[in-house]
Amino acid sequence: MKAKVIIKKAICYILGLFIITIGINISKLSHLGISPVSSIPRACEVIFDFTLGTTTYIIYTILVLAQIALLRKKFKLINILGVALAFVFGYMVDITGTDPNAFGHLMYRLGITTPDSYIMKLVFLVISVIVIGIGVFMYLMPRWVPMPAEGLAQAISDMSGKAFGDCKTAVDVSMITIALILQLIFLGGFKSFTGDVVVVREGTVVAAVCVGQVVKFLAKKIGTPVRNWLNK
Repeated sequence: MKAKVIIKKAICYILGLFIITIGINISKLSHLGISPVSSIPRACEVIFDFTLGTTTYIIYTILVLAQIALLRKKFKLINILGVALAFVFGYMVDITGTDPNAFGHLMYRLGITTPDSYIMKLVFLVISVIVIGIGVFMYLMPRWVPMPAEGLAQAISDMSGKAFGDCKTAVDVSMITIALILQLIFLGGFKSFTGDVVVVREGTVVAAVCVGQVVKFLAKKIGTPVRNWLNK
């Protein structure tokens, strides 16, 4: 592979991940529920008083270990890079985040806070879905190491013979369910849906349904020319 191609793919991959973290933090600020793959890290962030980036790294590392447990000898060593990817991604989450105690905290520095009106919260939610979708599209284009959640879905697909899309949905639903249980037990029960700390709400469901549609739309419209440009 030519150095020029590697550089272009690396930029697309890393920039895509960075954009995803911006979308995650915007969804966090919407107070309508964070994206599915960040739901457990968000719950753990509040419960254990860590940064979102730290809990993201821990949870994503567990997802990589789950892949190893499922695949065993079939596990590809290159996918162990998912642990390093989880660390980098978690670091980016804090860089673009809202926590003044975390390194970077871009949203905090820019003074972006949770809006008061429900309409503006919906605007934040829509923006987050679009931004995450753009980021996912970009990071998938080089076809490099998948994020741990997608890697786990692929592992389940390989072991069960079921379609990747179905397994991805199962992983997302499982993460939302676990986060919801944590929210109800540790974050105030049903009052948590209207409190200052929101993990799972209607926005989580919207993200679960719509982010994939944004990725699908972009892939249909510009997927081929982007892929051709990356491989030149």
